[in-house]
Amino acid sequence: MIIRWAALGSALSGCFGAAGLTAAVAGSSPSAYVSEAGVPGAPHATLYAASMVLLALSLALLAGPARRVCWLIGASLLLAAPMAATSGAVRCSPGCPLPPYDSPTVRDLVHAAAAIAALSLCALAILLYCLLPPPHRWTGWLGVLIAYPPLLLSAGGILFVGRSLFTGVTERAALVAVSAWVVLTAVRHVREVS
Repeated sequence: MIIRWAALGSALSGCFGAAGLTAAVAGSSPSAYVSEAGVPGAPHATLYAASMVLLALSLALLAGPARRVCWLIGASLLLAAPMAATSGAVRCSPGCPLPPYDSPTVRDLVHAAAAIAALSLCALAILLYCLLPPPHRWTGWLGVLIAYPPLLLSAGGILFVGRSLFTGVTERAALVAVSAWVVLTAVRHVREVS
């Protein structure tokens, strides 16, 4: 019963977190990084930070049901949660400068490293689901189908293009895809213990 409530809580907090993050970013330039919505003084900085906490909570709650299927998936989601929370709490400076195109501060590097770690751990969880027997395998393949393309394109944009419309759009697509996968996976776990 606790596992079911954890999965339900993950789905709900993931939905509210994704909706809040979307609202916080709405109206910003599509070539801006998503994290710029959380810069101190930004119009929706508080909403951005609260949304990141909700997304981190969603990952932490999903770790319990996922651990019953595979302890390594549960561990990767559990580790992703504080990374997501850190990326929301440690806000980047205006413009969210990233190497090699800009000169970031230590705070910018901590923020970026935490965000990259959270997304990488989610990508690992998706991949691990692919290795499970049915019916859990489809959860992984769904994640590979919807999340991996924008994650890879976003990473390429950050590394090889820098701030641009391409990078901004692919980063948003990656966050939407990963959030959708987390919510859908949580709903699946709710249904399997019902």
